[in-house]
This record gives sequence, structure tokens and C-alpha cells, in this order.
Amino acid sequence: MIPSTDQRTNLHVELNARDCAIPEDELAHMQKRLQDVGDLVRDLPASQLRVNVIHHPRTQSYHVEAKLKVPGETLLSGDRNTYLDSAFQGCMDRLLTELKEYRDNPDRATVERAEARATLDRQIVMPADPDAGPIAAAAQEGDYKAFRTAMAGYEEWIRKRVGRWVQRHPEVEERIGGDILIGDLIEEVYLLAFENFTKRSTDIRLSEWLDKLLEPALAEAVKQPDVVRQEASMARTLRDS
Repeated sequence: MIPSTDQRTNLHVELNARDCAIPEDELAHMQKRLQDVGDLVRDLPASQLRVNVIHHPRTQSYHVEAKLKVPGETLLSGDRNTYLDSAFQGCMDRLLTELKEYRDNPDRATVERAEARATLDRQIVMPADPDAGPIAAAAQEGDYKAFRTAMAGYEEWIRKRVGRWVQRHPEVEERIGGDILIGDLIEEVYLLAFENFTKRSTDIRLSEWLDKLLEPALAEAVKQPDVVRQEASMARTLRDS
């Protein structure tokens, strides 16, 4: 599943299902417990939660495991049950117990370093929104070169934001320069913006809308680096033609 980040709590969540499908009503139920985790990490600069739901057909049981990265520590929990909800709830109960212990006894030095990194994130100033008319026209006409030209003022800002996002994910940062390139991530953000511009909400600033595309662009690069590289190469060809 595509990762998501709760902007209110800075909790980045990735929920994966293996050999099973999670029903929509069960996902809604899970979301309530994930919010409990978010409430406890609200005061931390950033945290990452990965939950794996694994179905074992032979024993007809579910194994749910969670890994929560917080400043200075990684908290682990898990549970197994013949019922998915019971396994998930048991896993979350154990995780929340671990998290409360961590919150009461945090690694202060590591938390301070994480807060400094979060401050750097906030200091990357969003550019002023340009006239969206030419951008919208280029998107409607399917003219990627004109779209990129009209969006030129965002280039440096997007580059810095992508760089900061990558630093938040060490497992991705290790792949930079290998099968994932910063330039391809930037181009993927522009491609997502090009494909979705005419459907975007106008209730928020253009720069805020672009910021929301960073996460799906990163997720796509992690999931399909070869596809993203090919798409970025074709986009650059269109841009430079």
C-alpha cells in the first residue's frame, strides 16, 4: 500500500498486506488505532511506522508485525491470531505499551538532533504562487514542455524538498545514486503534477498541493525504480525538445 503521512502528527505510516486483502471496514477500524500511535508521537519531530499483515494459509492464521522508528530507537511488536482484527489489536496494544515507555524515557540528545532537522524542513520557504492560467492551459493541452517552463520557479524548491524527504528515509537514502536518482524523483513530482493539475483542489496554495505530491513520487520510485527512471528520461526528452 502507498505510504501516507499524517501532517498533524508527523507520523509516516506504511501498511502492507501479504497473501491477503484487508477489507475496507477493517482498514477504517485499523485507522483508529493508528491514530492512537499518532497521538503519542505528536510531540516528536518525525516518526515512521511500518505494519505488515501476513496471512498463513496452512494454519489459517494472521501474523501482524509493527516496526516504529522514533528518534534514537526502533520499537517492535507483533501478534498472531486466527482473526485479523485480534492479531492487529494485540500488535497495537504491545506497540503502544512500548511507545509509552519510550515517551517517558526518551533519548534527549537524539530527539534534539531530530528537532534540528525538522527546523531545516520548515526553513525551506515555499515560492510565491505564479499565475496558474498558463500552467493549467499547458496541462489541458498535454504540452509537457510548456508546463515545465511555466513551473520553472519551483525547480530549486522541489529539489530541496525532495532532498529533505530522502533524508527522512534512510532505506531510500542508501539507494540514491544506485537505482534511485534525485533527478528522477524531481521529474516524477512534475509528472504527477502534470497528470493531475486539472483535477487539483484550488482550496490550497499551489505550492502546498505540490508538497503533497512528494510522498507518492517517493513511493513510486521505491516500488518501481526502473519505471520511474524510464518515465523521467522520456519527460526530459520532451522538456528539452
